Amino acid sequence: MRIKEILALLEEHCPTALAESWDNVGLLIGDGEAEVTGVELALDVTGGVIDSALSHGANLIVTHHPVIFGGLHRLEAGSLPHRLAAEGLSVISMHTNLDIAQGGVNDCLAAAVGLGQLAPFRPDGLGRIGRLARPLAPAAFASQVKTALGAPGVRCTLGQGSVERVALCSGAMDGGMAEEAQALGADALLTGECKYHEFLEAAHRGITLVAAGHFATEQVVLPALQALLEEAGVERVFPSTQRDVEVFF
Repeated sequence: MRIKEILALLEEHCPTALAESWDNVGLLIGDGEAEVTGVELALDVTGGVIDSALSHGANLIVTHHPVIFGGLHRLEAGSLPHRLAAEGLSVISMHTNLDIAQGGVNDCLAAAVGLGQLAPFRPDGLGRIGRLARPLAPAAFASQVKTALGAPGVRCTLGQGSVERVALCSGAMDGGMAEEAQALGADALLTGECKYHEFLEAAHRGITLVAAGHFATEQVVLPALQALLEEAGVERVFPSTQRDVEVFF
């Protein structure tokens, strides 16, 4: 199987057209005509992920976060793009298109924390809103999220009522999402990271806001990507052992 065939498979499930206009997705480094020797799955390209791909004999890395973002102005020895090219590794990145796509990051996050009856949070398809099987106290919901995601810790502000209807946005939330969540009848908002003032806004509105870490809220998609590739007949798929870089004391 060639890299361009993997790209076509991923495009079918996570169309580039879904990506935000500012995003950079698709085959970012490499040769689409090359035969695939193995696929390394990761949220990010890091030195450790490159080492892992090489140890597995994989020449393709599929990531969530783009390895080239915001413009590439120089290609210096020691940089990740330079090393990838020098090692003959290709990179496909699916970012906001994987966030929005059905079965993508936000659907996987919703499933992990026990949400059902899902609908898009925003009109463009970003995020999800759904219901827990039963109402939980705010602290119990935060604890359930921490356990379900294997997060080392969560930051939260606890709302005034029980939590049943939950809005979520994996990775990082935008300003104003607490207001949007409340307008949709959500009791809580789950994300990876947010600013201090978003906690203030949630507290003012009396809703629970849980920030479980950027990595923890997005790594849940890797098993789904592995299953997608393997069901399509792709052999030698390796989920990365990359770990969260956030440390909680």
